[in-house]
Amino acid sequence: MNKKIFIPVISGIAITIILLIILVPMNQKPIIVTEKPINEKSVTEQIPIRENTTNETAISTNNTTVPTKLINPIDFSYVDSNSLMKSSLASKGIFMSSTLKISGASIAKYCTFYGDNEKQNSIEYCTSTELKDSDGKFLGNIHMVGSMDSPNAVLGIIQTDLHMSQIDSARIVYQIMVELLVCDCWQDQKPGDLESVSAWIDIAKSHHLEAKSITSSSKITGFAQKQLLLEVTTNTEGYLWKFIISN
Repeated sequence: MNKKIFIPVISGIAITIILLIILVPMNQKPIIVTEKPINEKSVTEQIPIRENTTNETAISTNNTTVPTKLINPIDFSYVDSNSLMKSSLASKGIFMSSTLKISGASIAKYCTFYGDNEKQNSIEYCTSTELKDSDGKFLGNIHMVGSMDSPNAVLGIIQTDLHMSQIDSARIVYQIMVELLVCDCWQDQKPGDLESVSAWIDIAKSHHLEAKSITSSSKITGFAQKQLLLEVTTNTEGYLWKFIISN
């Protein structure tokens, strides 16, 4: 090869290599990997808690102490109680999701249900499930809270629209909660002289619609050694129903 041609070729190759070495790193951008904790991701996807439920009963509308015959209380259980409710609700056309388990630091973020600090701080463990109607429309959640070993309270939270179109679903959910978690003895005991859980809901509904308060509530104590609280709150979507069964 002619030396006059060979030397420029080598020089050109050398310059190209030098430019590649200098320019390529300047054009590269670092790949930043951001990971979300698995638990937080699951909670965000599976718990559509539509309303802040941190405030306890604001106004008591009917505080009834019910003298009843001694009945062996039903013990709450995270696994058994959720399983029984899921199968019973499915038979009525209401579908309950798989149980999401929450503990540790996530309690403060996803299981804040009480305005009372002592009650809230007593929660060590929480399970949450989502409720949907037969059309797949979101109804609300059932939460169980308590120690790592066993729950001491169960919350059924249901959102109804301004016309309370979902009120029948609320009746079904709360009736099943009472039968499985308290006792199947409402008609025999008739706490508060109420014929049924449905009758209690109807009274609470009528009272709330007539009242001027944002939140109204009704309590039954001493029924099968359990405490029952039914609360209705007006919100932007309609009415939020909260039913709590506790030891």
